[in-house]
Amino acid sequence: MNPVILVRLFVAVPIPPEIKHVFASWIDQIKPHLSFRKWVHPEDLHITLQFLGDTPSGSVSHINQVLNDILTISNPLSLRVDSLGIFGRSTQPSVLWVGVGGDVEGLHNLQRRVADALTPLGFSPEERNYHPHLTIARNYIGKTPFDRNMLSTITKPNSSLQDLLSWKSNEIMLYRSHLNKRPMYEAISIGSF
Repeated sequence: MNPVILVRLFVAVPIPPEIKHVFASWIDQIKPHLSFRKWVHPEDLHITLQFLGDTPSGSVSHINQVLNDILTISNPLSLRVDSLGIFGRSTQPSVLWVGVGGDVEGLHNLQRRVADALTPLGFSPEERNYHPHLTIARNYIGKTPFDRNMLSTITKPNSSLQDLLSWKSNEIMLYRSHLNKRPMYEAISIGSF
């Protein structure tokens, strides 16, 4: 009998390479001002639609079929980088993120379609409300309590070049996590709508 091989998976909207490039230099600029333990590798930036967790590798083809069905009824989204925010305790946040603006309603609809379609395969949707974002850092480790007001003083990457921070999205990807690698996410399938 062959052992079941588990792979850690999630479904997400990918970020275009040119925006990842802008984020790479911006993250380098803000790192000295914000004390977080782990900063996300720019290649790992994405907008999560659904976390699947440890999944038998034999399920990947079924997941891909479901995602391909969703692609046939989806429309391109106009998205843009929005303001900074945090998750977790206000004095010691667990996540620093950049919000996503633009066609947020379309993004919510896409997320709902993905969650609904994957439920029959045994993947439960998240119980908390969907909040589209790009995680850029994790685990605040500053010596003083985190000051949320500081976020408003940090300018968005190349805010004078707003066109660089807006994009049309017509893809969803199935990603695999490799917990001890950088970058840690590997696209194992991609589909366009």
